[in-house]
Amino acid sequence: MSDPSPEAVRLDICPYGDMEIVITTPSIDVTYLVSSIQLRSGSTYFRSMLGPHFAEGGRLRSTTPNSRDPVLQVTAEDEFDPTALATVLYVLHAKPQYIPRTVTSENLLDIAIVCNYYDCAPAMRPWDDFWIKSASGVYQQPGYEYWLFISWVFGESNIFEKLTKTFLRKSVIEDGEFGVMVQEKLVRMDPHLPQPIIGTPASKRRDNSEH
Repeated sequence: MSDPSPEAVRLDICPYGDMEIVITTPSIDVTYLVSSIQLRSGSTYFRSMLGPHFAEGGRLRSTTPNSRDPVLQVTAEDEFDPTALATVLYVLHAKPQYIPRTVTSENLLDIAIVCNYYDCAPAMRPWDDFWIKSASGVYQQPGYEYWLFISWVFGESNIFEKLTKTFLRKSVIEDGEFGVMVQEKLVRMDPHLPQPIIGTPASKRRDNSEH
């Protein structure tokens, strides 16, 4: 018997959008209708991709302004969590009624992965403050080492520096990879976290995003 087809879902993030983002997972396929203008305003990734030097930008500029059909479809990374991607897109489109004020640490990690890829973390304010406040109670506990990545993405220097100091005291290098000993167990650091930022204060990152 063949595996059942993934459920197909469509979310009109922007009902009059001019492009679609599609994500495919084993269990669900989601198509998000979005506005290229909103994406470019909050994400340097989309500002570049939809600019004059890429084919996607050329397709948008050559479209009749009154066209009602999306003219561009792009594929999201299959590692993204569909709900996290929807959350980020709702923030970029200023749809507060669909944005959660509280999330779990796991939810926030999924959101951070999307924000890091699309380089749109500064556009998440002030929602990222709500999310971090609601989920940060466990960041120093074993099993939540990925908070180093979360705090780096969102420029939370206080959390980042506390975790960095702890990890540096317990850090080991094994097979050329950075890890941390937690209760006599080696924990690999989040693969999305660039190795050179270990030990670098995050406050500069948040401050620089204002310029």
